[in-house]
Amino acid sequence: MDFYMRLPRNHREFVLFLLIVSLISVNLIAPLISMFELGFSFEVWQNTLRVLPFIWLAVVSLVILTQKPSGKLKDLIVHPKDSFRAQITINILCNVFLMSFFITLIGAWIGEGAIH
Repeated sequence: MDFYMRLPRNHREFVLFLLIVSLISVNLIAPLISMFELGFSFEVWQNTLRVLPFIWLAVVSLVILTQKPSGKLKDLIVHPKDSFRAQITINILCNVFLMSFFITLIGAWIGEGAIH
């Protein structure tokens, strides 16, 4: 039963999760935030494309680094006998919370080109 309560269950599911999170985060969120802040123009889009590889590396690293802490945070919130849906929902929310917290800081550092 413990096998079915853990996600991702194997390396293939982990890679799929990593690709989905990183592609959504990097290719949609970063350019949209930049364009809302600086205006919708071709130059802003080009400047955003220059930093996307660095942001992608940060996102992939953070996904790997936040897996265990988000699992521990999830264990504090849900009971081990709670349903699979409750377990996975809280796990996703904990992952998103930690990723959002860290990428807000690191994304600003990458975009500005300096650590403040």
